[in-house]
Amino acid sequence: MESSLPKDYVVLIHGLGRSRRSLFGMQYWLRRAGYRVVNVGYPSMRVSVADAVRDWLQPALDALVLTPGIRVHFVTHSLGGIVFRKWAAERNAHFPLGRTVMLAPPNQGSEVMDHIGHHQWVRLILGPVVMELQTNANSMPRRLGPVPAQTAVIMGNRPKIHLFHHLLGRESDGIVSVASGRVEGQEDFLVLPADHTFIMWFPLVLRAVKSFLLSGSLRASIL
Repeated sequence: MESSLPKDYVVLIHGLGRSRRSLFGMQYWLRRAGYRVVNVGYPSMRVSVADAVRDWLQPALDALVLTPGIRVHFVTHSLGGIVFRKWAAERNAHFPLGRTVMLAPPNQGSEVMDHIGHHQWVRLILGPVVMELQTNANSMPRRLGPVPAQTAVIMGNRPKIHLFHHLLGRESDGIVSVASGRVEGQEDFLVLPADHTFIMWFPLVLRAVKSFLLSGSLRASIL
């Protein structure tokens, strides 16, 4: 008999140039696990990180029905992790934040954005985040500070895109280096054989996400 108790939420935030559709598999997986899933869309190639938080993420969170005992977890992909971190750094202290899993986040900035960001056509196509996501000390990821407690990071190391190999070093997912995913305050960190674009669809990743949301360990159900 299904429990009548309200279920925790999981909020999904997609990456640059993607849409809610990129996380439909994750959405289905977590709904089957019993969560209420909110898949947030935002025009990632037209807005800054702050705009994404103010105009898209925060209104979605304001619409949640937060009864006592309910927690709100997050699963993010790539740029979505930086959007989450921006929101988390400024969040209401009373918000019932649960656990967070960040997939392939450029937590130390993006070496790729360093390399291509000086081209005007790149900035016209990808928008304000091109300059925000670079690796210098004033970039958005580097200024946001530690992540909240109970935050985990999953990175891939099986790139399908090799164009930026010379920038990213030996271990990367083709877009973000494994080293760039690490961040102060992380509770767990796992590298899996996945690429950047499709990391959220890999069965091992899906299982690790569910494991962390349920138990606080990325490895509990995959080892």
